[in-house]
Amino acid sequence: LAGYQVVWGVAPALHSPLMAVTNAISGMTAVGGMLLLAHGAQETASIIPDSPAHWMGAVATVLSFVNIAGGFLVSGKMLDLFRRPTDPEDYFELYGIPAAVLIGGLGAAAYAGIGNLGTTAGAVGIASAICCIAAIAGLANQQTARTGNVLGMAGVAFGLASTTADMSMAGAALPAFEQVGVLGGGGS
Repeated sequence: LAGYQVVWGVAPALHSPLMAVTNAISGMTAVGGMLLLAHGAQETASIIPDSPAHWMGAVATVLSFVNIAGGFLVSGKMLDLFRRPTDPEDYFELYGIPAAVLIGGLGAAAYAGIGNLGTTAGAVGIASAICCIAAIAGLANQQTARTGNVLGMAGVAFGLASTTADMSMAGAALPAFEQVGVLGGGGS
């Protein structure tokens, strides 16, 4: 119901950027692919998928990362078409500071043993959901559309970081993380 209300208020000129970001957010099927790669990864020592579940996870991860990168790239380019020379300067790079603090806290919980990794990963997952919803709401208005795009990127990054922590808690071996890195990097 909330999603319907958000999308209903979108100006017609912003439907294409909204769909591009929604496409990128729906690319979060990478989370499922990553978890499939982690499933049973303790027994494998190879970076090459070795079971049907791992192959399905590999395909899902590649296609999802293509969807994620393409969605945000297309949305950014479309929003640049609306930019006027008189528009004020954007400082979206400053959104990187709280994003780095949040992901750094997740890393500290994972590698330095500071805090509870499960609780921290859950909090980052909630932040991911909030950012993705705010991204769609931000794209409802031309003045906030660029902010919506940046919030969508942050939400997807938080979701992937939280999933990586979940893979670690599930006991995934190093090859599972290598598979995600190779497949994700090749997909984007």
